[in-house]
Amino acid sequence: MKVSGKTGFLVVLAVICAGVIGTLATVVNTYPSGAPAETIDWNLTLIGNGGNEKILTFDELKELPSYEGHGGFFSTVGMKYGSFECKGVLVEDLCTLVGGIEPLNTLWVSAPDGYLMVFTYDQVRGDIITYDPATLREMPHTDLKMILMYEQDGALIPEDDGRPLRIAIVSSNDGFVTEGHYWVKWVNKIEIRTPGR
Repeated sequence: MKVSGKTGFLVVLAVICAGVIGTLATVVNTYPSGAPAETIDWNLTLIGNGGNEKILTFDELKELPSYEGHGGFFSTVGMKYGSFECKGVLVEDLCTLVGGIEPLNTLWVSAPDGYLMVFTYDQVRGDIITYDPATLREMPHTDLKMILMYEQDGALIPEDDGRPLRIAIVSSNDGFVTEGHYWVKWVNKIEIRTPGR
């Protein structure tokens, strides 16, 4: 039977809708809990002071005990970012996997774009200057932790913010910011060194 005009249009529209609904049903059946989890192909290289090395995939890193806290930072021109809810692994715990960090050691954190930040032992343990987010004046703050963050505000870190791994300075309490150069993006290597060796 030939259908034309308004009736024909409605028949074509019904067929298209049925096709779309069928496709959506297939997607839902394929991924019962929604969209498939994003796969992160990234390795973190840990190097101890004695040269021992350990490589962790992103998934292996997420299986380690995690730490959650709040943190924010400001740029060299005074732009403020955060506060964020941050989740990751304590940097001290990562150091332990390759022999630990001692008071005479420094921690070299680097990224594939060539950025490198060197932290002292005390900084790794949370001795970092904090600032009032409203005035950017120094303010005392306790309970700081340095983590290698893999989640920001309950999701993977946005690409421009350093996905998949970024250093973050956090605390259980909000209301402070730190200098942005500590927040190394796209971390792929952490190395413990002794100055002069």
